[in-house]
Amino acid sequence: MLDFGCAGGELLRNVRTIFPATRLYGLDPFQQDGEGYIHLRSPAQCEGLTFDLITGFEVLEHLGDSATESFFRLVSEQLAPAGVAIVSAPNMLGPALAMKLLHGAVSSGSAMNYSAREAIDAMLTLKSPPRLQPSRSGTMRHKGYDWRITRARIAREFDITWETFTPIAGMWWGFNSQWFCVFRPRRTD
Repeated sequence: MLDFGCAGGELLRNVRTIFPATRLYGLDPFQQDGEGYIHLRSPAQCEGLTFDLITGFEVLEHLGDSATESFFRLVSEQLAPAGVAIVSAPNMLGPALAMKLLHGAVSSGSAMNYSAREAIDAMLTLKSPPRLQPSRSGTMRHKGYDWRITRARIAREFDITWETFTPIAGMWWGFNSQWFCVFRPRRTD
């Protein structure tokens, strides 16, 4: 298993307790080495490795174009033939955005850099505002992220085997705060 954007390795430590014999890797250039898994700092360190599972939970929205392509190239080249990739990303559109903006205003003193017009457009017309410039570390913020673009990117190259929205699966995606997607390389037979 490779957890792309593993942060402090909490997911990997939890997997280790359930599957102690599993070979675990975490890829994150911004974190210190973790315990119970092999910490990688760049996709280049994955060369020669094959993974049955590659995860990217709440990370794609923080990647610029080249890092996003690096993630998908890694899935294409390093995922085992019977393996799967699982990603989750925030939904920054529709009525669900109102709660995120309210939470941002209360918890951090900001409303995630949305103007009133941008927020209304994103909630009512499902139009994403422009993305913000990357931070000094090169990571992106949530503003302007559109999960639909990521989904279309996945559907062009991979087979989507399952997807859902949370916290209310089965309800229109605009009322949900997260999107989850399981996919694998497209079969040629």
